[in-house]
Amino acid sequence: MEKRIAGRSRRGLFKSMALSILPALLTAAVLLLLAAVWLDRFSPQEETVRKVIYAVHFLAAFACGFVMGKQKRERKFLWGLLSGGTWFVLILLVSLIFQGGTLDTGAVLPVLFACAGGSMAGGMMA
Repeated sequence: MEKRIAGRSRRGLFKSMALSILPALLTAAVLLLLAAVWLDRFSPQEETVRKVIYAVHFLAAFACGFVMGKQKRERKFLWGLLSGGTWFVLILLVSLIFQGGTLDTGAVLPVLFACAGGSMAGGMMA
């Protein structure tokens, strides 16, 4: 009996994570598209571009944490943080694949903080 309950909770957790990642993907796609158009039109400085990218990560993680918080209804900020961690790992893996296995370690921490902060804020706002 306990195995069945544990199996259901694992399946439920995987389903909740997958459902919380989808809005983050959509949010990131739309915001990155808008950022690309903005970059093409105005040619801002590199520091401004970096801040926009961090804001995109924050808002995508916010969407992820918000959906997870709506699903779980208790300890929302922890569930939001967990979903934001999952989002960060996904971003990190995609970055490693496309950059040939090397990353700028100075850029990883701000993205981690943006994902963690955004997802916790989203979870709390849910």
